Amino acid sequence: MIALISFCDIPWWCVFLSWLLPFLLGLLLGWFLWAKFKRMFDSLDSEYREYKLKCSRIEEELKKCNEKSNEYSSDMALLRGRIRECEKELEATIKDSSTAKDALSASSGFAAGKASGKNSFAGIAADKFAALKDDNLQVVEGIGPKMNIFLNKNGIKTWSDLAAMDIKDIQSLLDKEGNKYRIINPETWPAQAALARDGKWDELISMQKELDTGKKGDNSQNTDSKIEKLLIKMGVLKKWKKDDLKAIEGVGPKIEGLLHDAGINTWKDLADTSVKKIQKILDKAGKRYALADPGTWPKQAALAASDKWSELEEYQDYLKGGKEK
Repeated sequence: MIALISFCDIPWWCVFLSWLLPFLLGLLLGWFLWAKFKRMFDSLDSEYREYKLKCSRIEEELKKCNEKSNEYSSDMALLRGRIRECEKELEATIKDSSTAKDALSASSGFAAGKASGKNSFAGIAADKFAALKDDNLQVVEGIGPKMNIFLNKNGIKTWSDLAAMDIKDIQSLLDKEGNKYRIINPETWPAQAALARDGKWDELISMQKELDTGKKGDNSQNTDSKIEKLLIKMGVLKKWKKDDLKAIEGVGPKIEGLLHDAGINTWKDLADTSVKKIQKILDKAGKRYALADPGTWPKQAALAASDKWSELEEYQDYLKGGKEK
């Protein structure tokens, strides 16, 4: 038998509790979730404010660094200017003495050819020899890559090591290899290595120009020294044939051809040609040469024609595409 319950017979407080209990449970769950997410929000907000404060401090430090960098850049620019002034003063002082001038030319290693068959070099500034390391035995005339390796295997690894060797001891090492190194003569190797070790590059270059594969002899026609060849190969030293117009910054093979067609074949020809005339030659050749600026070409050519390679190199360092900055 089905029992029927009448809601009218249920006491009012039971009905009230049946509604109140779910409400309280829902309220309690909502408060719990709100408290949890409130803590998460507060934690994230605290981290955000902390990172924001750090970013502000970093921005302030970066601003200070930029200000310091600008100050240092300004100081460096002033120092560079002062260095240039000192260099010019030193150059003027050296030029006052013909003896000092000759010494400077020798130490710079100038090899500008007086005859058409000779080659010309940009002046070898002292700092360029820094490219030659103490363990590069190939600076010695008569020593190539294979001989460099052979000497290293026998404990001769630096210029100092080679300079300290006796010629007989070196020859003994070579003789142990049989006929392999029979034609090699090491008589000048220790002397060359000693000059390299002591940084006497002008003496070493002068000595090597008179050697033939490291041997002394009647070498009446001086050749490029091993030092010069190495620096050229390393891209440190520039080498130009006599009256090669490409030695002028801003002049390439095509422009050189235009100048030759106009009768300008030597550095002296270019030095004696006015900028206006050169510009006319370029304009006549078409728009493809519109960006070429010959404003400094006669001056560069005059320095080349006068064998002033050190001055030319210094001048070209301040040029950009043949134009003064």
